[in-house]
Amino acid sequence: MTQQQENLSAFMDGEIDGDAIIEAIKQDEELQAKWQRYHVIRGAMRKEASVAPQLDITASVAAALEDEPAIVAPKASRWRSIPVIGSVVPFAKQSGQFAVAASVAVAVILGVQHFNQPAPTEPFMTAPTAGPQGGLAPVSLEQTRALPRNDMNEVLEKKRKINALIADHEQQVKLKQAQDSEADDVEASADNRP
Repeated sequence: MTQQQENLSAFMDGEIDGDAIIEAIKQDEELQAKWQRYHVIRGAMRKEASVAPQLDITASVAAALEDEPAIVAPKASRWRSIPVIGSVVPFAKQSGQFAVAASVAVAVILGVQHFNQPAPTEPFMTAPTAGPQGGLAPVSLEQTRALPRNDMNEVLEKKRKINALIADHEQQVKLKQAQDSEADDVEASADNRP
């Protein structure tokens, strides 16, 4: 490390004061680059976002381009090197184009057929829900859910009661009809007496 670089490092650390190092930095490009690198390193160590490294890669790119060989002429086409018998090459080129067009057409047709199929129908249409509101749970129309044994007994008992009520109702309707027909017969016989 040269004396100027040591002075720059000491100046950056705040160990020395002086205008001599500042004048040296202004005149020497290498010291300017080192000054900038020291500031970037200090900013990174202090996690300061305001200091960003500047990359100058133009010199290295220019050197790489100078080393690159120059392309003098384009390569000859493969089709030109094949001996043409009649119009075989244009026919092969056209058939390849037709094959690509046919493949695209088949893909489009199959895609349209796939998207135009009707949606599978469900036995029950359900309305979309935004979620349970007010403590309510969604309702299901599923009839095949398994019930525990004690619930099954309650369900059977309820069905028996409902069937008994329906049978009682039918008997009462028949009884009422029989009473009405007897009353009609009594009225009709009273009307028929002289």
